[in-house]
Amino acid sequence: MNFNSKKLQVKNKNAAEVQITAEQLINEALELEEVEHKVNYNLIDEEELNEYRINKRKEYEDKIRKRRYMISTYIKYGLWEIKQKDIERCRSIFERALNIDYTNKNLWLKYIEVELINKNINSARNLLERVVLLLPLENIFWKKYAHLEEILNNYVNARNIYERWIKFKIDESSFLCYIYFEERCNEINKCREIFERLIVSIPKLECFYKFIKFEKKYKNIVRARAAYEKCIELLPSCYIDENFYIHFCNFEEEQNEYERCKKIYIEALKILPKNKSELLYKNFLQFQKKYANKDELHESLLIKERIFYEDELKKNKNDYDIWFNYIKLEESNINNINKEKCIIRIRDLYERAISIIPIISSKKFWKRYIYLWINYSIFEELYAQNIQRARDVYNNIIKILSSYEFTFKKIFILYATFELRQLNVNKARSIFNNALQTIPNEKIFEKFCEFELKLGNIRECRNVYAKYVEAFPFNSKAWISMINFELSLDEVERARQIAEIAINLDDMKLPELVYKSYAEFTYIYLDDIEMCRKILEEGIEFCKKNELINERCILLNFLCDIEKDYGDKEIIDKTLKRLPKKVKKRKIIKNNDNDDEIIEEYITYVFPDDGNQSQVKYI
Repeated sequence: MNFNSKKLQVKNKNAAEVQITAEQLINEALELEEVEHKVNYNLIDEEELNEYRINKRKEYEDKIRKRRYMISTYIKYGLWEIKQKDIERCRSIFERALNIDYTNKNLWLKYIEVELINKNINSARNLLERVVLLLPLENIFWKKYAHLEEILNNYVNARNIYERWIKFKIDESSFLCYIYFEERCNEINKCREIFERLIVSIPKLECFYKFIKFEKKYKNIVRARAAYEKCIELLPSCYIDENFYIHFCNFEEEQNEYERCKKIYIEALKILPKNKSELLYKNFLQFQKKYANKDELHESLLIKERIFYEDELKKNKNDYDIWFNYIKLEESNINNINKEKCIIRIRDLYERAISIIPIISSKKFWKRYIYLWINYSIFEELYAQNIQRARDVYNNIIKILSSYEFTFKKIFILYATFELRQLNVNKARSIFNNALQTIPNEKIFEKFCEFELKLGNIRECRNVYAKYVEAFPFNSKAWISMINFELSLDEVERARQIAEIAINLDDMKLPELVYKSYAEFTYIYLDDIEMCRKILEEGIEFCKKNELINERCILLNFLCDIEKDYGDKEIIDKTLKRLPKKVKKRKIIKNNDNDDEIIEEYITYVFPDDGNQSQVKYI
């Protein structure tokens, strides 16, 4: 069919005079609807009644033929027949309906109701037996069946029905109905048995709550508490939330079991994650405010932090920063709560921390671990004031380190100073000697010398310095320390002899420091400026000979400073002219990977004293 689009266009686009609304359409539909009027039959005799029944039955049968699976039609038909006092026809109709759809719950309920209204108890019982066999998972029929037997005072049959019902374990309602039945029969012990079967068959929080409520009702507190404990035992932790623990704690609080209540709070806070125990923690604080003393209340405030650190340690126990922060938390509150308990707790934390030995046998990874031991010993000495335990801490870490290829000088130094504080001088000296045998280190030598000097043992101090320069003969720092030691005793001649020995060592590291120190004390202590100049000139010549450019520059600058204080203008000018000049040089570096040549620029010094030898070669 072809439509002309031009003809279909609306010519008048103005608003209509009468507007059509949704309300108007509905009202018109209602006005036009044909209302069925009920016909009131005034039946005069039996013949008219029979005719009415025939017509009505024909009407229902026609409806059934049209819509055979419409169960509501059968139900209406059956209920109409029962009004006609024809129970047999009614049963026949309901049976026909059951053949169509035996799973229809409403059909069964109406059928059973009809039998009960007509006081056909056995028929109703037979129907209930049929339906529980056909539809065993429908609770309503079991409940109706058991209730019927109970009304008839047939408690044995009712109990058997309940037993059959709970075997299907549909949900907790079957068990609860059975329990309420036994409770009505005053069989309290049987109720308890059924509750026990319920929490094993269907372990749900709601079931436990009902069991607990039941036991509280009959004032059996022991069994109620056991129900809480059984719930924790049977249910997975993911199903037990903070509300359960609050419920448990409130129960214990009602029984005035405050210690039990506190322990439950603490254990629950340990188990539950931090983000799922905020309400529990608030309740715990309220509980502590009511029943705890000042120390316990303060400790309660720490519980949340402790749980946080414990959770972090479960994730990574080798993270020593967590251990440090955890211990610091406890140590910061040592004066706020019971000191003895706090010391025991901190000591336990230290023992747990030091038991986690680093996996990698490298000094770099052991550094944080060693500081745990150091802090432990300081804690035992200062906070716990247990000197023997502090000593044992040092001995244990030294014993552990003895089996590794590396050690830590700080441990020996701290151990020796600890023994010195205990006035065990010989023990401290022995520790230093053992340390020098194990790890001859500059720092240990210096601390050992400082130790002997504080005690006034000059001879022992000299012996230690002698061992120091013997162990590190080319270390300028060792020689300078020995020189300064002799100068502190006003032993200038000894210091001069030591300096002479030091400057005659060709392989000395940082020789300019020895020359500088020698020259410095020469003009300070001996006031011999000529000797000072001579020493510096020897040092400059030594650096020139060994091509030590930076070292030579340092000595020249020092010589210039000396001359500014003691020399005349001519000498000062002459010395200033000897100072080096900075120049930029280039050098070629070969790349080993691809044999390419790289030009690198660097800064060096040119000394006027070197003459033509100092000319810079440019590329």
